[in-house]
Amino acid sequence: MKNASLSILVIVIFFNSLFAQNRPLQDIRRVIVTSQYEVKDGQRTAKSMAVKQEIKDSLDRVHTILNRDYTTQRITSHTWHAFKGKQIVRTDEFVKEQLRYYKIFTYTSDSLIDTETIYLVSPGDTVLYVNLKYKYKNSKPVQVNAVDFKGKSAYTSKSVFDSKGTEISRKVKVKKTFAPIDSVIERTVSPVYDSVGRISSETIKVKLVGGKGLTQKFSYGYNKLGLLTSIEEFDEGGKLLYKKTMDYNDKRMLKFISVYNANNELTEYYANRYELYPTRDRRNQIIEY
Repeated sequence: MKNASLSILVIVIFFNSLFAQNRPLQDIRRVIVTSQYEVKDGQRTAKSMAVKQEIKDSLDRVHTILNRDYTTQRITSHTWHAFKGKQIVRTDEFVKEQLRYYKIFTYTSDSLIDTETIYLVSPGDTVLYVNLKYKYKNSKPVQVNAVDFKGKSAYTSKSVFDSKGTEISRKVKVKKTFAPIDSVIERTVSPVYDSVGRISSETIKVKLVGGKGLTQKFSYGYNKLGLLTSIEEFDEGGKLLYKKTMDYNDKRMLKFISVYNANNELTEYYANRYELYPTRDRRNQIIEY
């Protein structure tokens, strides 16, 4: 109960500060709180602190995501989403409570992203970085054309998808000093599927601006309900780096995440709490799970 009361207090204080930053007060009906537990000598202790909160409105739309430092409990980053119906029309990304960039979205008649405009923000200045225009084939984004604030071509990204809908290739042709905001200019994925079409393993190779490359190999496990229950990452030589396991409740809601090192020793442990607020004034709180 103490942790639940603290959660409410933190949300109220934070949203009061948001109002001061000219964001309208948001409807809070559901909150998913992720707590990280202290791990000593491979064992989980009883000590835990909230490290993430996903906040939803009455339409089950996630309008705010908060990430917190485990030790200090300060907000390290947070995300705002603004909606029109079920579609996100604007996303603001903050680091240490300072707005770093925001995106504006428009959509096609098929509810696919048509354009995405990215603005970079620094103290006292906001500049249009790029405007992205999407092209689709079978509802998959096979090409993204980026233009700068002058309307000139900045970069072009082309993707290939396999018959399962997985993006297996992406290549970005960069012009001038512009690049995708994630810095990825080349990405290839080699997936292996199980008998029911789920990815059982994959190798992902990424090339970043500047030439740095990264190769990741993953293996995935599922339960009888088709829910993802394990992720293993390996180095290029096939040596296990870590294993992550996920446990769910009887409503298929993610409850626990455990992370183990290559020696199968527990290194991280997380638990999700699902809070429900039936009324707008948040006077009553129900712990769903």
